[in-house]
Order: sequence, then structure tokens, then C-alpha cells
Amino acid sequence: MPSDETAQFLAGSPDRRRLLDHLADHPGTPAALAETLPLSRRSVQRHLSQFADRGWVEKDEGSYRLTVTGELVVAEHAAYRERLDRIETFRPLFDELPDRAHAPDPRWLTGATLVTATSTNPQAPVRAYADAVRALETDHVRMLSPILSRSFHDAHARLASAGVYTELVMDAATIKRASDLNPGEFEVIVGLDVLDLYRHPSPIQFGLTLGDERTVMGAYDEDGTLRACVTSANEAFRAWGDDLFDRYRDRAEPVDSAVPFR
Repeated sequence: MPSDETAQFLAGSPDRRRLLDHLADHPGTPAALAETLPLSRRSVQRHLSQFADRGWVEKDEGSYRLTVTGELVVAEHAAYRERLDRIETFRPLFDELPDRAHAPDPRWLTGATLVTATSTNPQAPVRAYADAVRALETDHVRMLSPILSRSFHDAHARLASAGVYTELVMDAATIKRASDLNPGEFEVIVGLDVLDLYRHPSPIQFGLTLGDERTVMGAYDEDGTLRACVTSANEAFRAWGDDLFDRYRDRAEPVDSAVPFR
């Protein structure tokens, strides 16, 4: 049976999905199933007949239970719905990312913390990012950032004062703005022994901070405002972030504190 027809069949009726999910743990007679869910007995009989035609259920002494195929269908469909729910939950992150290549696999966001900006609390993701950075237990941080922000200064200053080494990749336009705005302060920051700054030739439109066990990703709007912050301990997310960082750093060049735009 074609997979698209199966998907349409399952999507066509919440009652079908509810009955299948129930059968995964509770085989039963049509009467018992109708009473428990609750659905009309006629509906239960109709759905069970359709399931049987597809080989998803079998009847044993009047009671219906899932076949192995039925169990697999239930498990896969539940995982599919869970992934869609996770995509919807993390839409504030995905909506602001530049393209699909910069979006982490939704499966890696299980257990992740998402903080978003709201009309009543627009700075919530900024505070969440700062708290996540302060909580990092590492001696080496790797960062991609579209902005230089004083809102993040204290958190990163604590890392620097503790001797944590940071590799920071920013785009050329952002670095030039920072250098032009306050040349003296910029020279001091770039000259820190615990910081290596890299200039990327094209814009960076998202934020990524990698510790030993934590990945922090930020989504920014067109004005450079942090709209969503995600923190995760997922190892696959961290490995993906490492690869993404390497691709950006490999295209960047080190910034000399004395002659940043030579």
C-alpha cells in the first residue's frame, strides 16, 4: 500500500489515531474499546475492519490487538507527530535562520530549552543567553556571532577572567563597526591572550556558542535583535555545531589587534 495513502488515511481521522494508539497498550473487544475511548461501537467496528484490511490488527477470541506491522505503524506515526510538534515548538528559532543548512535537526532539540522574545519581555532571550554562558563549564569556547553586544559583555568577561580561551568569528562589517565606534576598546579586546578573533567575508546571520557539553544557538531578526535562544546538551547538536563553526572559521582570517583591516 503506498505510503502517501497510509499517511492520508491516518491524517483523515483523529478517532483512527486514537484507537490505534490505545490498541498499542490495551487490546480489547469492540464493545470495551468503544466504552473506554469513548467512541460509538459502530465507529470502532468500522475502524477495526479498515485496520484489519491493512494488516495492522488481528482478532483473537473476540479481542483485537495490533500485529507487528501495526505496532511499527503506530510507533512511526507517533514519532512523526512528535517531530512535527517539535518543529512547531521551535519555530521562533527556525523562522529567523537564514536557510535549511543552518537549522539543526529537530530530533536534536529533545530536552532543549527555548526562550523567546515577547512583547512583554523582549529581553528574555538575551538574559537566557547570558545565563547559559555563565553556566558553561569549559576551558574553550567557540563562537559565531552576528553582533557585538554589551548585553553579553559581563558573561563573556567572566569567562575571560577565568582564563577560558575563546575563538570568535564575526563578519567583516560587524568588526569594522566595532573598531570604528571605539578603537581603543576594540584594540584591548582583540589583544586579549584568551581571545582569537576571526573576520568572515560574508554576513553571519545567527549566533552559535559551543562549550564542552552545551550548545547555545541564537536567532536574530534583520535588526540584529536576538529573538530566540536555544540551549541543548545533545551530543549530535554539538557535533553539528562544531562542523558549522569549522566551515565559517576556515573561510575567515585572523584579526590583528594593531592593524585589524590590513
